[in-house]
Amino acid sequence: MNKDLNKRCEEVRTVPVTDRVRRLRQAVLDAKPILCSERALIVTKCYQETEGMHFIERRARALYRILDEMTLRIWDGELLVGTLGTNGRRSAPVFPEFSIEWMKDELDNLLETREQDTFEVPEQVKEDIRSIFPYWENKSIFQKYRKLLPEDTKKVRDAYVFSRDLFERNGYGHTAYQAEKIIKIGLKGLRSEVKAKYADLDLTTREDFDKKLFYDGLLICFDAITNYAKRYSDKALSMAKIESDPKRKAELFKIADVCSWVPENPARDIWEALQVVEFMQIVLQLETSGDSVSPGRMDQYLYPFYQKAMEDGIYTISQIQELFDCIWLKFNEIVKVQDTESVHIHPGFPMTQNVTAGGVTREGRDATNELSYIMLTCQEHIRLQQPQFTVRYHDDTPEDFKLRAADVIAYGTGMPALFGDRGCIASMKRFFPDMPVENMRNYAIVGCIELAPEGFQARVNGGFLNLARVVDLAMNDGVDRLTGKQLGPKTGDPAKFQSFDDLFAAAERQMEFILHHQVVNNLVVDYVQRENTPHLFLSSLVDGCIEKGRDLTWGGSRWGSTPILLGGIATASNALAAVKEKVFDKGQFCMEAVNDALNTNFEGDEAEKIQEELLAAPKYGNDDDFADAMMKKMTETFFAIIESHKDIDDRNYSSFTVTLGGTVPMGWKTGATADGRKATMPISDSFSPANEGENGAPTQVLLSAGKIDQSHFSQGNVLNLKFTKTAFQSAEAKKKLMDMVTVYFNTMEGQEIQFNVVDGRTLRQAQKTPEKYQDLIIRVAGYSARFVELAQELQNDIIARTEHDRI
Repeated sequence: MNKDLNKRCEEVRTVPVTDRVRRLRQAVLDAKPILCSERALIVTKCYQETEGMHFIERRARALYRILDEMTLRIWDGELLVGTLGTNGRRSAPVFPEFSIEWMKDELDNLLETREQDTFEVPEQVKEDIRSIFPYWENKSIFQKYRKLLPEDTKKVRDAYVFSRDLFERNGYGHTAYQAEKIIKIGLKGLRSEVKAKYADLDLTTREDFDKKLFYDGLLICFDAITNYAKRYSDKALSMAKIESDPKRKAELFKIADVCSWVPENPARDIWEALQVVEFMQIVLQLETSGDSVSPGRMDQYLYPFYQKAMEDGIYTISQIQELFDCIWLKFNEIVKVQDTESVHIHPGFPMTQNVTAGGVTREGRDATNELSYIMLTCQEHIRLQQPQFTVRYHDDTPEDFKLRAADVIAYGTGMPALFGDRGCIASMKRFFPDMPVENMRNYAIVGCIELAPEGFQARVNGGFLNLARVVDLAMNDGVDRLTGKQLGPKTGDPAKFQSFDDLFAAAERQMEFILHHQVVNNLVVDYVQRENTPHLFLSSLVDGCIEKGRDLTWGGSRWGSTPILLGGIATASNALAAVKEKVFDKGQFCMEAVNDALNTNFEGDEAEKIQEELLAAPKYGNDDDFADAMMKKMTETFFAIIESHKDIDDRNYSSFTVTLGGTVPMGWKTGATADGRKATMPISDSFSPANEGENGAPTQVLLSAGKIDQSHFSQGNVLNLKFTKTAFQSAEAKKKLMDMVTVYFNTMEGQEIQFNVVDGRTLRQAQKTPEKYQDLIIRVAGYSARFVELAQELQNDIIARTEHDRI
């Protein structure tokens, strides 16, 4: 880093938080999630009036009506505008075209009383939602999907060995949309690009007529957003005219000017560029009902605006920091309402809007700049759960930037999460050998941990797979241990297995069976989505869609894949390792005795002795070659099976490891397992060690993880480490941590690592007096959430994770 840049970065890191930002932060913190019916009423009326219209035009007109009729809010003191719902600061709209039937059971009581992700639901909102139930009967995406799902696949899906709840009831989202493009050329430029495509169409062909329908829909969407922004301009102007405070009056006039210009036109300065990002976050989620809408590498595409501001003296660094702080807060206003089953997997309102800092340029040079530091300072100032914040590391990441990241991690929000360019780009090269390396270098993170190189759009997620349960099916001849039902194929009485190879072959067959049905389930979901809810405007900001004249739900992006999310991976491999050592290698007890102990949930003297031995067996996360070899064998088997499948776009399936909050609900469905875990207890988290048994020091965890070929995780993996606050107190400790991370990334080609910096005592105190810990943010699994907004069982699982008091 050159001296001038270092001086400017030093100035950035000392910018204090402003009074405005403090007030806005408190307002967000105090706001309770509230259900909003306005979007649901608008879209229902529009659908009623457009019966018989082609589904593409219908979707485009629905977006126009939503943006034209929704109530606009400008909160006191804010500089950037836009709200997802309209009756509160954390207001969640309803998307009946995707799913609404679950609200019949949850609207009156459960939404307001369930243990996590609760909402205020005004009586008028209840009346509004009830009034539209009849129209949506048998019309929602979820209901259409369920009707098409084959019965044998439905049986496995409903047994909850896998779940794709996110896309069964919602749209895709999960994208690093082309923010830089719309900032640079505006809707005007997009409109010109689309209109130019009409000249090449041959409307005597089905393919080109489909393209015309797609382009027609895009033009309606562009007009809708232009009109929406101008409505905000008019709103700010009317407020400015009656505002008595001169300073606020000037700000409202500025907001009016900004919204009259963007996003229709290219942004002229950094305020306008940030407002474009805010509008995109709102519009894309209003259109798609998708979360993980991620603005990507903000420090890269906004840097020219920063440079211009510094050269022209238009804004000071303090003013730019305040604008960035403001968009950090706007991310936190966005919440979504989901059914209780989905909330069990996705608790804590995880909108996972990811912003990425650092890394390398498309040419391979260090990309760190002043905005990279401003974003770290945003996290220091705001310290809430949104956005999900990522820092990319590479071989030449400046040492000062690493240490600044460590300073921010020490505040304990679980952010920034750290990603290693070597390991991430190696995965892209494996799966997309025809992709230019420049695209790979320009990758951003989407959602929790999803790797999104330039031009890539994944169907994330392809569903959560409970590997712990898959292995247990092999231990029980395909019979579900808790229900006694034949769920998987009969793979043989384990008591008659002659070797560990017999058991592993049974596990492989169970895995093949479950994955087959998971792929079928995914195809039905994707088929229904593309036939009913194209993501038109989002597609205009996904590279390849305009060029091909094809929506992203129809495979319009240049590259893509569908990844399966692995849950309970350490629980599963530890169970296999324990059985191999205790039964087949050492003969301490037989398979029948192990199964008897599992069936009794380790109750009784003999079963307790077996549990002790299973808990004492080698465990992943201790740099134990025996245990780590089993993890390697199991993951390689999974990779071989899933990568042989194709998705609806004829693209390869892939994988990544993240459980979100699913450790608990997947654990509920899983009987006792051969690693010593008791029935219904949480399964292991993502790529991290399991809670059962002894776990090693941080370096041992990384050494274990480094033995797995992570290049197969095309969408990334989550490795959680938990430290006490005291472990981060000294500058020496922070440097040691960054040195450890550097080795993991640059030598072992690890992909990701994230940290919870909080002690169990603090978390237990927050359980007792939650009102005192409203801004206690912790890392769940790939995303951060307010600890007090999580269910107690998930809180307990987080507390139980191994806690390190030194680095």
